[in-house]
Amino acid sequence: MRIQRALLTIAVAMAGLSAAEARDSGVDGARPQAAEHVVAEDAPPAGLWTASNALHVGILKDITARKSKARDPDLSSWLDELGTLYAADFQGPLWLDGDRLSQRARNALAELRRAGEWGLEPAEYDIGIPIGGFYDDAERARFEVDFTLNLLKYVDHARRGRFRPTEISLWYERASNKTDHMDLLRRIARTESPEALLAAQHPQHEGFKLLRQAYLQRVFPDRFSATNSEVVDTAPKPVVLDYGEPIRRGQRHPQIALLRERLKVPAATAAEEDLYDRALMTAVNEFMRTQGWRRKNVYDDKVRQALNEASGTKARSKSRITTADLVANMEKWRWLPRDLGDIYVWNNLPSFKTQVVKNGRVIHEERIIIGKSKTQTPVFSDTMTHVVFKPQWGVPGSIKIRSLLPRLAAGDLDVLRRRGMRVQYGDKVVSPGSINWSRTDIQTIPIVMGAGSSNPLGRVKFMFPNHHDVYMHDTPDRHLFNDSERLFSHGCIRVRDPIRFAEIILGESSNWKSAQVEANLQGRALENHRVDLDRTVSVHNTYFTVIAAADGKFDTLPDIYGHDRRIKEALDGKSLSAIASNDPARLHKREIEQLANAPRPVYVASQDNYDPQPSYGIFGGVYQPEPYALGGPGYYAAPKKPNKKKKSSHNWSMNPYQNYFQGN
Repeated sequence: MRIQRALLTIAVAMAGLSAAEARDSGVDGARPQAAEHVVAEDAPPAGLWTASNALHVGILKDITARKSKARDPDLSSWLDELGTLYAADFQGPLWLDGDRLSQRARNALAELRRAGEWGLEPAEYDIGIPIGGFYDDAERARFEVDFTLNLLKYVDHARRGRFRPTEISLWYERASNKTDHMDLLRRIARTESPEALLAAQHPQHEGFKLLRQAYLQRVFPDRFSATNSEVVDTAPKPVVLDYGEPIRRGQRHPQIALLRERLKVPAATAAEEDLYDRALMTAVNEFMRTQGWRRKNVYDDKVRQALNEASGTKARSKSRITTADLVANMEKWRWLPRDLGDIYVWNNLPSFKTQVVKNGRVIHEERIIIGKSKTQTPVFSDTMTHVVFKPQWGVPGSIKIRSLLPRLAAGDLDVLRRRGMRVQYGDKVVSPGSINWSRTDIQTIPIVMGAGSSNPLGRVKFMFPNHHDVYMHDTPDRHLFNDSERLFSHGCIRVRDPIRFAEIILGESSNWKSAQVEANLQGRALENHRVDLDRTVSVHNTYFTVIAAADGKFDTLPDIYGHDRRIKEALDGKSLSAIASNDPARLHKREIEQLANAPRPVYVASQDNYDPQPSYGIFGGVYQPEPYALGGPGYYAAPKKPNKKKKSSHNWSMNPYQNYFQGN
């Protein structure tokens, strides 16, 4: 509408009508006002262009024509903004001075052509300049709009990256980082040297700047002097155990010293360093249990193989950092919020560590456990709002459907009590016998496990509400923190020393003392007690595998989830949809959808083989494939043929993640 109004105003002016004649003819000669209109005090006075009115008309017509054909929402939005600016704000073209480029255009163009110095592709912002000048105003108008759109694309790539990471993985998100294009273009219009404005669109984080410096030294060695860019792999070096003879308790062997180092079980005395004693055998048993073994007293090649594979020896092999690695990690910085916060939690997933950072300084660091490769901890930023002491655990839909529903529907109403669970609506506990399990969608039934030693959330959890439904929490499975590569959860982040972490978070955000934290963990303290933070704390789940230091050296970490591989493929031009076809998150989602559409099984009573010490599962919860679970031997009968005369009256669903993938 503003563009049409401006076109009509210019047409009246070109026809030589006075302001009074324009009003009589139904045209208001006043300049249309743009939303959030800002004009500098030194801006030229409002009015019609001092340049060719025909060029003004041509630019507005070109914008209108492009808008009618635009399918990309970003491009459509940019054209709306340009229509407002060229119709209402600008007193002439930004980039042309007659038939020549303006000084502003030459300076801006030089900056766009230096895009390679920022890890971008200069060819993406190439602007064709007609040889021998412009043919007419229509060609000038097209050039003016092309130049502005290319500049906005550069700004968008500098601020937000060249693609949305969710296009290749649903478990990787980016912050908005949008800019006010209208304000930026107004500021550019007030200067002949917009280089600094354009350079400021790139991330200003110190981590990005150090990576860029290393990149410049690698790609432009003649212009940027290189320092000692030595690759330093800071990941713990895995202990590789050679295969050999089985060793039993009480025996000695030279390899036992390496086994102690691997499992972090020191000998009681120096003389017992090579002795396979009870403490070491217990540690082997605990480790093998995490790998799916019930008991393994003998230290043999099966134990060695499991230990070597869990060390991630292959993933941690040292490799040379490529330019593509640097560019991929620079791109990830563009996906982070510009303002990380005065105090924030930094979970760099490949390092298996959490850090609390205050005013740019790390004030706390601790080990964490993150999601398995098939149930990854998502990469995103959000805000921690509260802490819950002695939390209840809400049983996830996967366990309800796979483990609980078969028993409850078959009449085993005591299964919840045996597992320390209960049906609870708010503060009201409901008897399982009051529910018709064969006709109820179990996912709508709130089943919880109370606080206690068997609760998978441990003593405290840290909430930053998000649509992934992941958070940070304690865990009773302490021995898993001994592994160097800690991929054990189903999405949530487990903290090795959650009490100290709570003291740091509550101390910094709410001025709590350690005694207050301890008081909320005592036996008589309230269960599921929520404490809101006085000042929220930003949480950033990040994925950096190359970290540059100020001395020119690099820290390298393994690409545990394959995000680097996918990002490099995308930046190299591979189809985003082709990359997404093998996205673990999408494959997982498809698997769940198939489960949701599966035919209803017939449940029959069976023995309860419940494991009182389950492994941890979906979003920090409990799930272990069990012989009695849905589909297990002796429990799942083939579905009966449907009775055509009588329709089924149940309305239950088999989708355990019905809310998990919304909002991506």
